[in-house]
Amino acid sequence: MNINNLSEFLKQSNCQFSVYDLGRKVCNISNSFFKEIELNQLPYPYPIQQHAFIALTFWQTDAQKEHFIWFLKMPLDEQGLLQIPAQISFIKMVVEALGEDLTADVSDKLQERMASNPFLFKPSTEKLAIFNAIMNARFIRPASSFYRGAQRYFSGSTSWKEWQELGIQGIADLTARLDHDNNQQNLINALPYLPQQPLQSLALCLEHQNKINPDLHQAIATQIRVELQENRQENAILLLRALASSPSIAITKKLIEEQFSSDLIHNVHWYVGIAGRLWTVLEDETLLNRFLESLANNQAALFPQLFTDIVAIPLLREKVLRQIRLPARSPALTEAIGRLFSGSQN
Repeated sequence: MNINNLSEFLKQSNCQFSVYDLGRKVCNISNSFFKEIELNQLPYPYPIQQHAFIALTFWQTDAQKEHFIWFLKMPLDEQGLLQIPAQISFIKMVVEALGEDLTADVSDKLQERMASNPFLFKPSTEKLAIFNAIMNARFIRPASSFYRGAQRYFSGSTSWKEWQELGIQGIADLTARLDHDNNQQNLINALPYLPQQPLQSLALCLEHQNKINPDLHQAIATQIRVELQENRQENAILLLRALASSPSIAITKKLIEEQFSSDLIHNVHWYVGIAGRLWTVLEDETLLNRFLESLANNQAALFPQLFTDIVAIPLLREKVLRQIRLPARSPALTEAIGRLFSGSQN
């Protein structure tokens, strides 16, 4: 089989497929966009440490068979392009292990051979729950058995103290169904009353959802300010991350601008959350400059790691590089950039 990219391989195997990034956020990558990535016409949009973390779900077009999933960790080159030799190696390993019928029943021994494939990875429990919830909602399949319990809890039908039986899968199912069962309004009503554990779990699931409406977005923003007033910084940071996929980006940017004047500038997790989940706000070059200045002045040891992370994101690369050429910058930022390019982080 002389095929050097994944979508052509799946097409030849009579399979339809869907692609999701599982690195920064769980988000769909259209098949047409993925084709350009495979052919090195575009860099991978969400790199982490020069790798693409991809969930590839596929199913046969001529039969009502179940969906199959590969969780792929594929290397990227210095330009952020998906390495074609790695794709070829993975395809060769799959054919050797499974043959050309990718959806056929296979023996335990063959499954073990696939499990040892170096291009496969195991997602975290949280990411797996969120991905499963999104897939079930997208393909109109039932939610898990945990959904109704989560729905009852966040609707206020039970005591706010009775959260111990909640599972991450049920919360993920609920956030993947924001437009069902009055879930969005229920969350607005619940936010001021949630104990720390369900609040944090909810926030971690919401960060992957792009159907957050303006009312829920505003309610989360209000709760973030409450958490900061009560000095619960970790709650505030996780709730900020919860807005990562929301379309109401102007509210998020206003929140972050406020937070530059708060104690969050001394919290490592705040910077990591913005770089890792909310990087789209850094398209605003004024906000990007404030972020880098604050990072250099308050968390200098973290500067090389986060600079390297965001400069690798294609959406930000040119804007980040422009920042290091600005003549007007603080001594701390000048020093941080100097250390970065001298190879010294001391």
